[in-house]
Amino acid sequence: MLKTLFVIFLTLPLLLWADETTVGYLGVGVDNLSDAMKVALKLDNGVLVDKVYEDSPAEKGGIEVGDVILKIDDDAIEDYGDLKTAVLEKPNERVAMRIHRAGKTMTKHIELGEKKHEKIELNLDIPDLEELEDILIIKKGEVADELEHLKEEIEKMKIELEKIKEDLKK
Repeated sequence: MLKTLFVIFLTLPLLLWADETTVGYLGVGVDNLSDAMKVALKLDNGVLVDKVYEDSPAEKGGIEVGDVILKIDDDAIEDYGDLKTAVLEKPNERVAMRIHRAGKTMTKHIELGEKKHEKIELNLDIPDLEELEDILIIKKGEVADELEHLKEEIEKMKIELEKIKEDLKK
């Protein structure tokens, strides 16, 4: 039951409305810059391009693996979330992308693509949270105790099963 709750709470924000939306598409894989990378590259922000998808707007616009995306239009890109937001909101728009490549900063003008983003309706029967109170307030030590208790119960069940097998043989 606890596993089901985690799945529900992790996926719920992704599946709230039934609809289809068009979102912007760039076609890159990126990694956030670590503090060490920012210092080494002498940059305050940006995301590192680690993949450029074939025939994507990024490839057509001249983005290369190793580029650091600093800005899209007037939006500074601090991390993957910023890039995602800046791109998703602008399907089929031409954007000015400020990048850092091999020690130089330049601007690339890129026509973003579009993707259909399908949202689905999700109907959940969530149990009364009061019933889950015991599960939600388990502490670390209690988890270990509970696991030990479960192991003991399993051993008892094994013994019971062996007795039943012996009785069936008679």
